[in-house]
Amino acid sequence: MKVTVVKSFAPISIPIPIPIPISIAAVFALLTVLLAGLSSIATAQTARTIPPERPVTETFFATTVADPYRYMEDVARPEVVEYMRGESAHARRILDAIPGREAIEKRINELSQANPAIFGVQITGADKNPRVFYYKLAAGMSSRVLCVRDGFRGAERVVFDAASLNKEGRRYAIDFFRASPDGRHVVVAVAAGGSEDTAIRLLEVGSSGTRDLGVEIDRIGFADDTAWSNDSRSFFYNRLPAQKLGEPTNRYLFSQAYRHVVGRPAARDEILLGHNSSGVNLADIDIPSVRLSDDGKTLVGRVEHGDAREISIYTASASQIGGEVSWRRVIQPADQVTNFALHHHAMYLLTKKNAPRFKVVRMGLGMGTFANATVIIPQGDTVIAQIEVAQDGLYIRELFGGVDRLQRLNFSNSVFSGGKLEFVRLPFDLSIRQLITSPTRPGALLRLESWTEPPKYVTVEERTANIGETSLHPKSSADFANIVELRQSATAKDGTKIPISLIYRKSTSLNSFNPTLIRAYGAYGMVQTPTFNPSTLAWLERGGILATCHVRGGGEFGEVWHLGGKRLTKPNSWQDLIACTEYLIERGFTRRERVGIQGGSAGGITVGRAMTERPDLFAAVVPSVGVLDALRMEFTPNGPPNIPEFGSVKTQDGFQGLLEMSSVHHVKSGVKYPAVMLMHGVNDPRVEVWHSVKMAARLGAATRDLAEAKPILLRLDYDAGHGVGSTRNQRNAELADIYAFMLWQFGEAGFQPPAAK
Repeated sequence: MKVTVVKSFAPISIPIPIPIPISIAAVFALLTVLLAGLSSIATAQTARTIPPERPVTETFFATTVADPYRYMEDVARPEVVEYMRGESAHARRILDAIPGREAIEKRINELSQANPAIFGVQITGADKNPRVFYYKLAAGMSSRVLCVRDGFRGAERVVFDAASLNKEGRRYAIDFFRASPDGRHVVVAVAAGGSEDTAIRLLEVGSSGTRDLGVEIDRIGFADDTAWSNDSRSFFYNRLPAQKLGEPTNRYLFSQAYRHVVGRPAARDEILLGHNSSGVNLADIDIPSVRLSDDGKTLVGRVEHGDAREISIYTASASQIGGEVSWRRVIQPADQVTNFALHHHAMYLLTKKNAPRFKVVRMGLGMGTFANATVIIPQGDTVIAQIEVAQDGLYIRELFGGVDRLQRLNFSNSVFSGGKLEFVRLPFDLSIRQLITSPTRPGALLRLESWTEPPKYVTVEERTANIGETSLHPKSSADFANIVELRQSATAKDGTKIPISLIYRKSTSLNSFNPTLIRAYGAYGMVQTPTFNPSTLAWLERGGILATCHVRGGGEFGEVWHLGGKRLTKPNSWQDLIACTEYLIERGFTRRERVGIQGGSAGGITVGRAMTERPDLFAAVVPSVGVLDALRMEFTPNGPPNIPEFGSVKTQDGFQGLLEMSSVHHVKSGVKYPAVMLMHGVNDPRVEVWHSVKMAARLGAATRDLAEAKPILLRLDYDAGHGVGSTRNQRNAELADIYAFMLWQFGEAGFQPPAAK
C-alpha cells in the first residue's frame, strides 16, 4: 500500500544532530560496559522459575496449535498464584539492585511534582462567568481530585477526593466525571485498585461546599457515555448486566442505557435503549448510550459495535420516556459515521464513507436520512479528527502533517448558502488535547501542548476567532529550553513512509551511542498525539532519545492508515516499527545495543511481534499490559468487543490474522531474545494479566538452555489494572523501572549491577 499523503509530514526547522566519528577509546568503553551488563544479565536469568508445560492442542481450519500454558489463564489457581508471586518478587529484586534506579526515580518524582497538573476541564453555565470543573494533581498528591471554580479566575475548591473512600487496604480513584449543564450537580465515577469496577455517585455542588446525595449505581462499564439533559434534571448512563453466580463472566456484554432523574430513587431508573428495545436489534457486544436534543424533544441513541469505529444512531420522541420507546435507526454502520454533534434541529455527522480522510455531512433530526444528507465539509488534504458544536459555530479539529489545526464553520454565515470555514490561528505546532464547547455558549476552550511545549488552556473568541490566554493552567517549571523536536520518516518494507517523532537535547550528536527508547501503538485508528510529560527529562537530560513511531493501525493519515494495520494487514504495524528502528540505526541516532522498544495494551502486539520477528534488532523490550496471546483474547470478558478490530478464531481469515499477531505463538526455543520486562496490573479488566504471565513462562522455557540468556522479568502491580486510576507514585515507579531496565541493558555506566562472583 502506497500512502502518498505522508509527504505532508515534513521536517521542521530545528537543529539536527551531526554525525561524529567514534574514537577507539570510545569503542573499548562501550564494549566494557556491555560485557559488564552481560555478566549481571546471566546472574539475573538463572534465578527464574520455569513452570511446567501442559499442552492443550486445538485445530483451526486444518492448522493445529499448541498452548503449553493454558492452565495459567486461571490466575486464582494456587500454582499460578505462586508463580506470579515468585516472578514478581524476583523482578522487584532485580530492578531494585540496578544501581542508578533509585536516583532516576527520585528525579522523576521531582519532575512530576514540579507544578500542579490541571486536565479534563468541563465548563457549565451559559453566562460569561462559567463554572469550571477539572481534575487537579498538585505537588504532594498521589491521585487526582475533582475541583471547581466560578470563572477562570475564581477561587478553587475541591469537589471530590476519592481517597476519602479508602478503607481496609482498598484504594479508590476517580475514573470519570460529568457536570450538569447548570453546574449544580456532578456525576462522579469511582473504582478501586485500577479494577474499573466502577460505580457512579451523584453530588450537589454549592458555593460553600459539596453534598453527596446518596445515589450510588454500580456496574458502570462505560462511564464516559454519561450525558446530562439540557435542563439538568436527569442524566443518562450505560450499565452492565448483573453477573449470575456460577456463570462465565461476560463483563462487557448486553449493556443497557438508563435514565436517572435527580431526586428520584435509582431503583426507578428506566431502561431506554438495550436488547429488546422497540425497533432495535442489538448484538451482545453493542454499547448503547442516550442523550437529548437541545430542545429536549428528541432522544438520540448512539450504539457502538464493540470497538469498531462505525456507529449506529437511533432517534425517538422524548415524550415516550416513561413508557415503551420506539426507536428509528437513522444511521447504520454502512454509513461509516464515527461521531456526531447536535445543533438545533440538525445533526452533523463525521463520516469516512467514500472519504478515508473523513468529511462532515448535515441531516435533519426529524425524518432525515444519511442518503439525503448535505455535505458541509468535503474531504480535504487533512484528516478531520473531531467535530464539536458551540453556539457560534461548528469547530473542526484536523490532523495535518503530525500536528493539529482548527477551523470553525461560523453559524452567522448561512451553511445552506455555502458559508466559508475560518482558520483559527494557533500559537505553535501542537496537539489539541481538549476541544471544549457547549451549544449554549459561544467560542471554545482548548488545551494545547506538544512534545516540548507545556499545556496551556486558551479560549477561541466568538467574533474574531482569535486566541485568548487563560490562567487556568499554571506554568510548568520543567525546563525544555534545550530540548528539540524532530519529525522524520522511515521507509517500510512495502515502500510506505512511516512518520517518526523524536525529542532529544540540542547538544545530542549522531555517534550511534545514544540511549534510545522507541514507543509504538497502532490500533483502532488512534493517533499518537504529541504529549508533554515533564518526567521525560529524566531520560533526555542523560543524553537519551525518545522516539514515537507512528505505525499503521493508527489514524495519523485517516482510515487508510487504520486499515493498513488491521486484521490481516496487522503485520504492517510491527514491520513499521522495525523499519523505524533500522532507520534510526542507519542514521546514527543509536545502535542495536542501545535501543529499546515499548508499547502498551494493543501496542503489546506491535512490540511483541517486532521482537519475535527481529530479536537481533533490540537490546530491550517492554510490553505494558500487552495483548500477547491474541488467539485467546476473544475468550476474555473484554475480548468480544475487540473482534471488529482484530478478528475471531471462528473464521479462517480471523484465525490466520490472530495467529500471525500472537507473540507468544512466535517464540522459538533456542533463540537469543532481547531482555524483556513484562509489566502488568493484576486487576486489569481489559487485557487479562495472564497474557504477560504466559509470555514470561514461554520466553523462560525458550531461553533456559542458552549460556547467555538475557533477563525476562515479570513486573506485576497487585494494586493496579490497565492504568486507569493508577496513582502518581505508581506511574513514576513504572517509568523509573522502564528507564533503569533499558539503561542497564544498554550497558550504561552507573546502571550495572555487580557482576557475579
